[in-house]
Amino acid sequence: TTAFIFPVGGLLERRAPTLLAGVPAIVKPATATGYLTEAAFRMIIESGLLPDGAVQLISGGVGPLLDHLGAQDAVSFTGSADTALRLRGNVNLQRNSVRFAAEQDSLNASVLGPDVGIDDPEFDLFIKEVSTEITAKAGQKCTAVRRILVSEVMKLAVIDALEARLAAVTLGDPRRDDVQMGALASAAQKADVLEKCAMFASEARRVIGSDSPPLSGEGLADGAFVAPTIFDCGDPDAATHLHTQEAFGPVACLMGYRDLDHAAQLANRGGGALVTSVITNDGGVAHHLVAASASHHGRLYFNSRESMGESTGHGSPLPHMVHGGPGRAGGSEELGGIRAVKHYMQRTALQGPPSLLSAAGETWLAGS
Repeated sequence: TTAFIFPVGGLLERRAPTLLAGVPAIVKPATATGYLTEAAFRMIIESGLLPDGAVQLISGGVGPLLDHLGAQDAVSFTGSADTALRLRGNVNLQRNSVRFAAEQDSLNASVLGPDVGIDDPEFDLFIKEVSTEITAKAGQKCTAVRRILVSEVMKLAVIDALEARLAAVTLGDPRRDDVQMGALASAAQKADVLEKCAMFASEARRVIGSDSPPLSGEGLADGAFVAPTIFDCGDPDAATHLHTQEAFGPVACLMGYRDLDHAAQLANRGGGALVTSVITNDGGVAHHLVAASASHHGRLYFNSRESMGESTGHGSPLPHMVHGGPGRAGGSEELGGIRAVKHYMQRTALQGPPSLLSAAGETWLAGS
């Protein structure tokens, strides 16, 4: 299954490993943007490049499909943790130990190292990275920054810098040259984001964002637009919603930490994340957070003045790296990169004399 945020990219990225593994695939796109998946799928079929049956498409519900899968089948899912939980609960999948790989939403964090001051290049880098993760795809990304962790003494400076940068982001029709951020995928998605913001307001105060942002373009009054929004949590230790609920849009919460141990505790309270980024120029900070937080994250991304000119960014893992995470993030590794090929292949040990193994594996072994 593919998420509504990647109706075409998900189709192509997720199918590449199945083709490399030599197995057929059935694609089930999210309903909200499934019409785009269908258009791309139709082009693939009409091209005649793939063998018949190599890939199939289901639009809408899948019926009892999961009840017919066996031990040689596999399910790969991208989407919310709640939906993944329902799918994992299928009795037939559990009875037959059907392989289930999931890339789920996660409460990713970005940490500004305590060594960074307002005049350091890492400070500007941090503001740029966080702003990009909030606004790219209108915040509708599984890797987007949801929690911004900075030392207590840097909170006001970070708020001011984020406010200045986000104020320059124009919302509206993405076909216009002056627009940097468009709408959410649907009105329902907007309603869900606003519902989560209402939860967050019980634990934090909104310091950046507007209920009625100015829009560039015509006929946008009923669009699913949400302004870039930042909440400031004064007591992150007492908060619950901010560490358990995700507003899947351009929304993040700022939290102050006392020391590195406290920063790690806050990052880990997300229950398992795809990625947490650390912006620092201090090797000791990197060492400390690897030891304290690696167990709770699929990827720890470090950046500094040394690498800022060529880094791929918080939300862009390289294809050969682990892209997945423990706990809430799904417990998988990768659904679209080269590592994903092994999700669709069964490992069987062969034991015997060299002559038989050479014949069985069509590979000569010493001694045969």
